[in-house]
Amino acid sequence: MSDRSVFVFSEELLNYRFSSHHPFNQMRLKLTLDLLRKIGAIDEEHIVAPRMATDEELHLVHDPNFVNAVKLAGQGKLKGESAEGYGLGTEDTPIFANMHEASALLVGGTLTAVDYVMTGKAEHALHLGGGLHHGFRGKASGFCIYNDSSVAIKYLQEKYNARVLYVDTDAHHGDGVQWSFYDDPNVCTLSIHETGRYLFPGTGNVNERGQGKGYGYSFNIPVEAFTEDESWLDAYRSALMEVAEFFKPDVILTQNGADAHYLDPLTHLSSTMKIYREIPKLAHEVAHKYCSGKWIAVGGGGYDIWRVVPRAGH
Repeated sequence: MSDRSVFVFSEELLNYRFSSHHPFNQMRLKLTLDLLRKIGAIDEEHIVAPRMATDEELHLVHDPNFVNAVKLAGQGKLKGESAEGYGLGTEDTPIFANMHEASALLVGGTLTAVDYVMTGKAEHALHLGGGLHHGFRGKASGFCIYNDSSVAIKYLQEKYNARVLYVDTDAHHGDGVQWSFYDDPNVCTLSIHETGRYLFPGTGNVNERGQGKGYGYSFNIPVEAFTEDESWLDAYRSALMEVAEFFKPDVILTQNGADAHYLDPLTHLSSTMKIYREIPKLAHEVAHKYCSGKWIAVGGGGYDIWRVVPRAGH
């Protein structure tokens, strides 16, 4: 890790845990950091602790009633149909104790990364605990309660008046972030993902281009099941460079899901570690060409936590 980069982490991030058998397992964060330490890729002074996002910050994107529902659910005071109306207590997003606090810390970790980059304390910041891109304004979805990337983008706009390029390389479409800024011409979203024909959330078609003033600022590249490295990289490389040249962002925020790998148990793509070597190189190039190096990276999906996620993260 370069001297101008930080890694946002604390053991408390592991508290975002639905159950022992749920596929979303934050132990992958610790495994990744352990690998980085073992190979000498990170120094302890580059590790910074996340802070808790405030209710006011969460309300930049999320409905206050939803935030209150998450608090009540985590206290055991919201169940049944009332919970399910907010996407809570489902198979994908079960209720767990203190879920608001755990979720707000993930959002705060991404905001910590934002502040380090935007105040010049670091050029690049990585928060692998973030990347919960399926969360909606008033509903949890797809393992995601609060949407840290959406909150971070709105925070970047409000506090730093920034034009943000959001790039999502998770195998699942970044639906929550796309819909949050679908009519906003100052946020450009680019998602390359497995087609929704057979995979959650079923969106991310090429004709989803934005609406109103935001029309033309939403880009989707759905790829077919079993797409391999060269095809994936050809599509991604050309799209990223063309979109960045078109939009000319002030800062780039990348969501770095590691579930496009052929070993991932929840998806159907055929990529190898090759794409996870190239993805950050391309993002780094764009950040330095258009954003004076300003690059915030978050995690995302990745459900083979032993063989894939730590290696993709380093």
